Amino acid sequence: MPLDSATANDSGETDGNEFKVSIEYDWETATGFEQDETIVEDHKVEGTLTDTLAAVKLIYFDKPRGPNRAALQVGGSPSPGTYCLAGNGDLGVLSLVPSDWADGADTPYNTPQGPIGCVPLTPAELEAAGLELAEENGQTVLRTVRVTLTTHDFDTFPIAAATPHQERAPHTLKNYNTNFWANPNPQEFTRTINGQNVALRATPISYTFDYGDGATLGPVAYPGYQLGTDVWDQPTDTSHRYTDPGDYYFALTTTYRGEYSVDGGPWQVIDGTVSRTSDPQLVRVWRTQVGLVADDCAAGADAWGCTSG
Repeated sequence: MPLDSATANDSGETDGNEFKVSIEYDWETATGFEQDETIVEDHKVEGTLTDTLAAVKLIYFDKPRGPNRAALQVGGSPSPGTYCLAGNGDLGVLSLVPSDWADGADTPYNTPQGPIGCVPLTPAELEAAGLELAEENGQTVLRTVRVTLTTHDFDTFPIAAATPHQERAPHTLKNYNTNFWANPNPQEFTRTINGQNVALRATPISYTFDYGDGATLGPVAYPGYQLGTDVWDQPTDTSHRYTDPGDYYFALTTTYRGEYSVDGGPWQVIDGTVSRTSDPQLVRVWRTQVGLVADDCAAGADAWGCTSG
């Protein structure tokens, strides 16, 4: 019988150091078969009345029944470190406490090592344990907190910006087609959240090119491509022409889609995207001039077009 489908109540009847506890459970929930009436079993529980009544109040779990739920048990033989419900309904951990301990003193359990009480967990401790209390079918159950990553959570991962590239960087010529591109950089991360192993994938889905002279391209789905050292002044889908000489700074913004998996489970898509912008890169635009010369620079160092000219 799964004990998280049972409820326990003391009958008030005693027999020396024993008293009766009525355990009622839903037959259909416990067995999976329909039953017209509720089964009631009377059990004699050894121990003092005070100790056993306290034990009945304690609710703790033994082992998980599924990925997001632990099997709750009522009563039993408590031991330090077991999760429990404090008298005020807060989730706690059974711990040795002083005899004059006040918080939760309505549920001490005397042992040879000393009194054990249900010490409530702080909200921070509860979050760190990855546990939460919930009501299911009128019963209190202890569940593993379901990990759901939001766009804000996605943005906290150390996702690196894609690296921008320029053909023959950093030099180019005025009015020439200057090719730019990016290398797609899908990334994967792992992180422990609420005691669960979370894997995350960041996949680039769009790019925005900022050429530094006021012109931009994007967002576009393609990252561009490299032409090669033997190609010059060839337009591409991501190239740009600078109309004035000078120094400019080119930057690339990459937008990522996120997916995550909890404890090896199925991949789930995060509702939202995050973006990363690269460090600016220098683009040095030169102008060209054409002129007629009669001699080379060896014959006339001061001639037009020579270094000293």
